[in-house]
Parts: sequence; structure tokens; C-alpha cells
Amino acid sequence: MPARHTLISSVKDEGPFLLEWVAHHLTLGFDRILIASNDCSDGSDRLLAALAQEGYVTHVPNKLKPGEIPQHAGYEKIRRLHDIDASEWLMMLDADEFLNVHVGDNRVADLTERAEADIDVIALNGMFFTSQPVQIWQPGRICPSFTQALPVHHKANAALKTLTRNPRRFRGIHNHSMVGLKDKLPLNVLWGDGTRTQTDPALPLWRQLRNGDVRSVSHRLAQYNHYGLKSPDSFALRSTRGRGAVAETNPETTRHTAAYFAERNTPAGENHSIARYAAEVQTRMAEMLEHRKIERRQRACEETYAAMLAAYRA
Repeated sequence: MPARHTLISSVKDEGPFLLEWVAHHLTLGFDRILIASNDCSDGSDRLLAALAQEGYVTHVPNKLKPGEIPQHAGYEKIRRLHDIDASEWLMMLDADEFLNVHVGDNRVADLTERAEADIDVIALNGMFFTSQPVQIWQPGRICPSFTQALPVHHKANAALKTLTRNPRRFRGIHNHSMVGLKDKLPLNVLWGDGTRTQTDPALPLWRQLRNGDVRSVSHRLAQYNHYGLKSPDSFALRSTRGRGAVAETNPETTRHTAAYFAERNTPAGENHSIARYAAEVQTRMAEMLEHRKIERRQRACEETYAAMLAAYRA
């Protein structure tokens, strides 16, 4: 039976954070989670293999060719090897992005059930969280550690992530939305504030579904919590690995700079809404860690990550 809700991601060196991310999105009710990994040096790929062995995810090793964009190559490999086009809804999220639903019982199905039969895309704004009050990375969960959010109408929250109905209608997968609609018709979009619009077939979808109007940012139906900084030392280490959404040879890979960090590290207040999932996520993580191979590889990821941070600081 095809999955109702499929989630895909493409990762590199996210080992300490993957267990919580997987447990969180299983808690939200995604039927399938498929994760591509490339060029990992922290054991992320080995942890994903262990999670796949126990049925929590599907792991897709993604060996890159020169000039390939890691995320896009990972998505295409997932699509080529696994029947994600048969899903009713498809979503793409990075490992630092956590879906957070505010309607019904707060599951992904409660969100998609708000979409009328003619809705093609659900477009959601992020809620970006600062590094405060954490100063130094320690093993542990991300969501309870970082609770200071940017102002709602900060430009960082204009970024969109989407759920797309009937993904087989699209030629490609972007990290914000699907692209290349085959029939060139307008798409009906349900926004996070509950309003609807249509896309313009004359404009590329990535231009319309990558960023929204910052003045219209709303999290009424749902948001995705974006932990794009984490601790200062974790952010500094991340800045050395390049970006997943552009080719390694592209100068645009220089994004995670001191200016980027400073611009996104001025909180407006606390946001604890994602804590509604905390107990269930903790239980799922504990169940995962009962598998000896998962527990060993999770611990190895944390130890390797700590060593990488120490080497960076030296």
C-alpha cells in the first residue's frame, strides 16, 4: 500500500542529531523516511545503516560525481531507487528542520486533512531558533535545548518548506519544493495561515515556493522549527563542510559566515510549542537505543563529533 506521507532528506555529518530527527518525524506520523548520505566523516552513514536495518528509515548512500549538488543528487537517487512517487504527500526537510503541527492532534495527517481535494501544495514558513542560551555543544536533544526564537517576521522565517500532493506530476525535487510540473497548469497552494493562492505557470516554481513574503509569515496551521545555528562551536564546524544545496565548487557555498550567525542570533522570546512531542520522542529514542548496533553507532557519532570540534578549536 503506498505511503500517505513520505519524508526525504539528504545529509552529511549530522550524526549526533539524526536519532532525534527520525524519532520526531516518526512521532508525527510519516509512513516512510528516506535519507541519503554523502561524504560522511562522523559516522552518520553507519548510524543510518543501523537505523535502516531495524526498519526505522531507508538509507541511500549517495556517492557524488564531480560538480553534483549533494542534496539534489541524493533526492534523485532516492526517487530512482524507491517508489516515492506513489506517495500521497511528499516533504523534504533538512536534518536541522523539525515539522511542528498546530492543528488537530498535531500530526502530519491533521495538517494534510486541512487541505481540500484540489490543493496541490502546503507551503509552511519556518521558525528560526537562535543559539542562545547554549555556548558549547554537548550530546543531547536539540529541540529542548534551543527555545529562543527570532521575531516571527524576521526574513529567515520567510523561507518555505512544502508538502506536495501526487509527486509523480513533477520532474524534479528541490530542497524547498518540487519543481518542473509536467502539465504547466497553476497549482493550488494552502499557506500556513490557512489561505489559498494559485501559482503562476509562467514563473519557475522554485521562485514561488522557496521564499514567501516576510510580511505574511504565519504559523497558524504549522511551522517547521529551524535550528540553523545550534551552539557557536557547532555552527563554526558546520561552516567548514560546505552546503548541500549547491555544488562544492560553487563560491555560493560560503554562506555560514559570522555575519549570517549574528543576523540570526537575536532572539525575540521563547517558543516551546514543539515540547508537545517531547515525551513520545524520548520514548521512541529510548526504544531505538535498545538496539545495540544503533546505540554503539550513536555513541560513536557523538564521540567523533566531539573530537572534530576539539580539533577545530585547536
